[in-house]
Amino acid sequence: MSEAVSGLEPALLWKHFAAISSIPRPSKSEAAVARYVIETAQRTGCSVDRDAVGNLLIRKPATPGREGAPSICLQGHLDMVCEKNAETAHDFNKDPIRLQRDGAHIKAAGTTLGADNGIAVATSLALMEDETVQHGPLEFLLTIDEETGLTGAKLLDPNLISSRILLNLDSEEEGALYVGCSGGRDTNGSWKLAWDKAPARSLIVRISVKGLRGGHSGLDIDKQRGNAIKIAARAAVLLTARGARVSAFNGGNKRNAIPREAEITLYLPQVQWEESVQLVERFQEVIQAELQASDPGVKVSLATVKTRRGKVWARALQNKILATVAAIPHGVTKMSADIKGLVQTSSNLGVVRSSKNEVVISSSQRSSVTSEMADIAYSAAACLQLGGAKVDVGTGYPGWKPNLDSPVLKLAQATFKDLYQRDPAVKAIHAGLECGIIGEKIPGIDMVSFGPTIANAHSPDESVEIASVDHFYRYLLRMLDRLSVAS
Repeated sequence: MSEAVSGLEPALLWKHFAAISSIPRPSKSEAAVARYVIETAQRTGCSVDRDAVGNLLIRKPATPGREGAPSICLQGHLDMVCEKNAETAHDFNKDPIRLQRDGAHIKAAGTTLGADNGIAVATSLALMEDETVQHGPLEFLLTIDEETGLTGAKLLDPNLISSRILLNLDSEEEGALYVGCSGGRDTNGSWKLAWDKAPARSLIVRISVKGLRGGHSGLDIDKQRGNAIKIAARAAVLLTARGARVSAFNGGNKRNAIPREAEITLYLPQVQWEESVQLVERFQEVIQAELQASDPGVKVSLATVKTRRGKVWARALQNKILATVAAIPHGVTKMSADIKGLVQTSSNLGVVRSSKNEVVISSSQRSSVTSEMADIAYSAAACLQLGGAKVDVGTGYPGWKPNLDSPVLKLAQATFKDLYQRDPAVKAIHAGLECGIIGEKIPGIDMVSFGPTIANAHSPDESVEIASVDHFYRYLLRMLDRLSVAS
């Protein structure tokens, strides 16, 4: 066992966490960690099943006397996000994660830790081995490739699972019970470019938008942060009204991130230069006033560009693309009526890319209500279609609508209060969890999600709070005990 976790409780959980930390497990490369899980299951007398894509389903018989209790499925994912600091030498396909104890936390040396979702895997392994736990029939569902597309859950064979109660162990806040998540869908549009000769007596200039905070298109969409693509297009419209012609438009990096930066290259009539500089300066003041609370560092600038002269977009196409960027929905469209402060439906205009041949716009839509996600995706697609784009709408993944009358939620709340003499927070997240997909595949399954406190997941600063892991495990054991009392 790694010295970093030596002496920590629960000992079985930390033993297995150290073991799987030594096994590389990037998304789509989970074979080695799956072998470890299978070997542990077989050694402890559990049965093993697997579907066609590699999802694991382990079954452990009930404690004697509790065979009549309902079967409970504990669920997590095998893969981890692989990120490292630039100066860290690490090959995620070969090298073990180097665990470090940092006061009250476990971290990794310059890489992601993999507590997301290694804690769920280690918990499942510990429960396979722990003969002191009182429980009914248990199933352990460990999916593949969650982090890069929820592939395992999407392709899961639902016939593997007999349980109709599922405890998802992929949340990251001790004391919180998650009962809902958003679904997601991508809506993209593309235009084949038509070109005109660049106008004579024009300057090549560039509008730049920088200094925005950006953020996650689900978790941060309600923070009213600026969208660099939208802002750049607004500035460009001001200049095209004075004869400027667009030749390139690029902004954003990921369709599920709020874009922080964008640039538009234009050919501007020389006689309009001084007035255009003043116009953009006044526009920056407008934007700074609009975003003074959310993005005080925003900067909109106009500068000449030293580059070889080229061509410009055909005027009609230019106007259609800029109008589409203005029209396509971005931001929150509806808040939840059931959970205060929860975004229910939103859209994010994430990326625009132009090349010699085409312009592509990528956006993503989220909602915990399937019909609303379809509607907001249709709105985005309609804007693109009206703008003349070729539209591509992804299949996406479903949301998990909160059910505050859920029996397993009520038991989870009561168990938490009995254990800690306080009420847990009941929350939903405006991002994807595998629960949404599993709930669609197994209608009526009753689910709740919880876990220990994990900070800065998906980054080299990821850490897990040691005490919260012990609290989480004790709480889970109490839940299994209470769920296993046959009715």
